[in-house]
Amino acid sequence: MDSQQLRNAALMGAWSIAERLPRRSLPAIARVLSYPLHVLPLKGLGNWHRAVGTLSGTSPDRRGRRQAVEHWLLNLLLSMSLAHWDAREILARSIISDQDVAKLRDSTTGPGAVLALPHMGSWDFAGAWAGAAGFNVVSVAERLPGGVYERFRDAREGAGMTIYPAGAPRLLQTLADDVAAGRLVCLLSDRDISGQGLEVPWPAANGPVDSAVPAGPALLARATGADLRVAHTRFVDGGVEILISEPVRQGSPAEMMTAVAERFAAAAAAEPTNWLMFQRWPRQRR
Repeated sequence: MDSQQLRNAALMGAWSIAERLPRRSLPAIARVLSYPLHVLPLKGLGNWHRAVGTLSGTSPDRRGRRQAVEHWLLNLLLSMSLAHWDAREILARSIISDQDVAKLRDSTTGPGAVLALPHMGSWDFAGAWAGAAGFNVVSVAERLPGGVYERFRDAREGAGMTIYPAGAPRLLQTLADDVAAGRLVCLLSDRDISGQGLEVPWPAANGPVDSAVPAGPALLARATGADLRVAHTRFVDGGVEILISEPVRQGSPAEMMTAVAERFAAAAAAEPTNWLMFQRWPRQRR
């Protein structure tokens, strides 16, 4: 069994346990486990440390490192268990202003809504909240090997979302049909996995940093006339706060995704322990 198979087997084993944990205990479990884990030389944690340092110009301290691990664990535990939450539980743990809810309703009932999200807080919880609040949520997920994609897909669909695999035939047209039908299309957009994304400048402490992001959100918004908004989440007192931006101004795909990256950078710089960039960043096109 190679290292990837071992990681997949460990994830599946952890999933079976997480599904059975009392949901009120998940924040405490994540916090307790973060203490031994944050001192280990984990590759993903090293990536986060470098990414935050590049973005903010300040090297995270030990407390920030532990909090990042805590938030990463809590995000993972939520993703693994959300299919078993009911709408009342999800709404009770969600924090979102009436103004931000109105932004989403204005877009979905008007020109259409495309949300670009960074890997911050719990993006799956944001999708589950939207489903519980009455939105029809559509998203795209990376085709992870060893049954991991299917496990995440089933969990998200159990929380009320429709999930397509990245690279599916005619995906952009399928998403355009979803926009036209008034569905809320949510796309993780702070790192490109295709190797064909747009390199855009992110504001950073020592000057802009180019990093590749997917062009899909801008292409979809331009093709449909939908509002492109940025959404991000953060952990607050055991709950998940969801924040929605004003629409990004229409322009070229590069201009629109540059504006998206600016909003991502501002959110990540303000809440670095909620930015779960455990992959290599910045990421240039191949």
